[in-house]
Amino acid sequence: QNTLKGHQDRVWSLAWHPEGKFLASCSGDKSVRIWALKDEATQEYDTQFILEDAHSRTIRSVAWSPDGNLLATASFDATICIWLQKDDGFECVSTLEGHESEVKSVAWSNKGNFIASCSRDKTVWIWDQEDDFEFSCNTVLNGHTQDVKMVKWLPNSNILLSCGYDDVIKIWEQEDDDWECKGTLMGHDSTVWCIDSSKDGSLIVTSGDDCTCLLYTSPSPRDRQKSRMPSSA
Repeated sequence: QNTLKGHQDRVWSLAWHPEGKFLASCSGDKSVRIWALKDEATQEYDTQFILEDAHSRTIRSVAWSPDGNLLATASFDATICIWLQKDDGFECVSTLEGHESEVKSVAWSNKGNFIASCSRDKTVWIWDQEDDFEFSCNTVLNGHTQDVKMVKWLPNSNILLSCGYDDVIKIWEQEDDDWECKGTLMGHDSTVWCIDSSKDGSLIVTSGDDCTCLLYTSPSPRDRQKSRMPSSA
C-alpha cells in the first residue's frame, strides 16, 4: 500500500492514462496532479506535473482522450478545460463554456470525436472536436429533472449513459444528426452517483445513495441495432 500525498483539499476523481504511464487526480484545491511511477519495485508514485490556474473552483472530474494526448477537466466553475501534454508539462489549449452551473463529470467517446459533460444545471452537453483543439456544442440533452452527477459512454458504441439526483439513469444515442433518449433505467430510491459497464458493454452497474448497486443487462453490439435499449435485471 502506498499513499499519494500532495493535494490540499478533497480528491474528487482519478483517471489512468490509456497507456498506464500516468495517473491524473483532481481536487477541491483547484489543481490536477499527474503522477508517474517512480520506483517499480516499491510501486512508489511521484508528482510529475501540477496543472493549475485554469479553473477558479473545485475540479470535479478528469478524463483522458482515448489516444492519451489530451486531458479534460470539469470544474464547479461551470467550465471544461482541455490540456495538451508537451515536453515540459501540460498546457490548457481550450476552455469549453456553456453550462450554467457546476460541471460534475466529463467523458470522451470511444473514438475521441465527442466529449460529454453534465452539470448541476440538469443538462448533458455533447461537444464535437473540430480542427486542432477547437470544440463546439453539438447538442444539449434535457431529460433529467435534477443535478446530473455522471456521464459514461458504453464501450464500442455511441451510447451515452447519465445519472443523477433524480434517481434514474438516462440512455442517449445518436441517430443521424440527432441525439435521443432511448430509455430510462429505474430501481434506485435515491441519488445515482456512479455508472460503469463491463468491457463489452453487456452489463451496466450503478451505485446509489440508497446503499445499493444495481446491475442491468444491455444488448450485445450485434443486437443494439435492433433493440438499442438496455433492460433492467
